[in-house]
Amino acid sequence: GINAEYGRARQKEEEERQVRQIQEEIERQEREKQDKIDARVALRKKLKDTLAPQNDKDTLSLLFRLPNGSRVSRKFCSSATVKEIYDFALTCDESPNFFTLVSNFPKRVLPIDGEAHLKTCEELGIQSSTTLFVQEIISDDEDSSESEAEM
Repeated sequence: GINAEYGRARQKEEEERQVRQIQEEIERQEREKQDKIDARVALRKKLKDTLAPQNDKDTLSLLFRLPNGSRVSRKFCSSATVKEIYDFALTCDESPNFFTLVSNFPKRVLPIDGEAHLKTCEELGIQSSTTLFVQEIISDDEDSSESEAEM
């Protein structure tokens, strides 16, 4: 009868409402992700514009290996901070928006969290002609970034 039909209509409405809620949540997450990317792109542009030119005091030569295999070399002074090194890496055209810097000998990730980004190359014992691998951070799928790192 009429009640059964009314019940089905209400159930259908409720299901549609839940689907809408899920879609809105997905859209919100997408917007958030896009905002983060936009912020990184803006930061990259700003850093490119404000990057200090190399000078004679810069004696520490670092080589950056980017995910696509290209290399970029740059000189820093030994008192350059980890943040300055990350900032430079972000200005490389082939650099991903989100990444970590990994040295090979000794194999370690250059720390960036907390106060760590204020440490200098000297304090961390980073030698001239160190190669730093720019490894993309893939947030959605942790496993895939591991297998790519091995290659």
